[in-house]
Amino acid sequence: MCYKEELQRKNEEKLQRRFEEDNVPIFIRRYFIDIDSKAGAITYWIALKDLLLWMMENKVIDKINISDISPEDFCEIEAQDVKKYLLSKQENGMKKTTLKTKKHIFSSFWNYLVNTNKCSVEKNIILNVKYKGKSSYNNLIRKLPSEEQLKEMEEKIMKKQDDLVRIRNIAVLRTFKGTGMREIELAGLDLNDLYFNEESYKSVGEMMPCIRIVGKGAYDKEDESRMVYVTGTAINAIKEWIEYRNTLDVPHDALFINKNKKRLDEDNIQKIFKSYGNGITPHMVRHWYATIMANKGKLVFTQQQFGHKSSDTTVNNYANGAYKMKDTLAAM
Repeated sequence: MCYKEELQRKNEEKLQRRFEEDNVPIFIRRYFIDIDSKAGAITYWIALKDLLLWMMENKVIDKINISDISPEDFCEIEAQDVKKYLLSKQENGMKKTTLKTKKHIFSSFWNYLVNTNKCSVEKNIILNVKYKGKSSYNNLIRKLPSEEQLKEMEEKIMKKQDDLVRIRNIAVLRTFKGTGMREIELAGLDLNDLYFNEESYKSVGEMMPCIRIVGKGAYDKEDESRMVYVTGTAINAIKEWIEYRNTLDVPHDALFINKNKKRLDEDNIQKIFKSYGNGITPHMVRHWYATIMANKGKLVFTQQQFGHKSSDTTVNNYANGAYKMKDTLAAM
């Protein structure tokens, strides 16, 4: 079982525990069956639960507990009630980007209510909620780390005396910089996912060094993995890490490990960035990669690397068009 499959299993267990603790009615639970990402399903339930609690507190739903909610109670909720909920969250400091995401979650749930025979809701009221929120792509500039920040992070890592920490962390950072992959994709890497020499990458039909990943929305390494190409700098850092890793008695094939010789997971990766990154996150490095590649005129390549169906997704959500434009504008 690959890393993401194991993570799916654990998140499914967490989700079911939450349902049991909250005594969630069966007709609500059924909505979450079609959400492929169980981590996403947990996030969806947290958002939906908060909405339901607010509706009960404000007497829109005349029930005391979530367990008492019936399908008919959703007929009592109107678009204006949901807008009032979103505005109350905004007044309490919740970001508009988060609230826009919540609105999308609620719309998805109401679509389910409309389409299921278990509920008498006839239309998706969320489509009439007059609250715009804010799209995440409006924050592209803040999501882009500077060259100075990235250089400073490398310098901090290189000062570490512990060989395992220094060699591994440099390899982790340079893998992010050299592929644009996500945290969960890097955490799931095994030794046999690397195709760095000509014989190995040609054997899988590729034209240059690459790494096999299980991308977003995929969980089966055998049937759903894809290849991403990798820079020479990242390859050299990974090879140096593997050379060091081979001196350790590691009982599994995970590429990156922690000090306990267990697979480096997403929490471990986030801690590396918190310790050395001065505000940089792995996802910000993904934005940096997309921006650098787009600036070099490699937008289609970036789209393929990221597994996006459309280059519009790459442009609107990742590539920052303002990169290195300061001097150009000043000279005009």
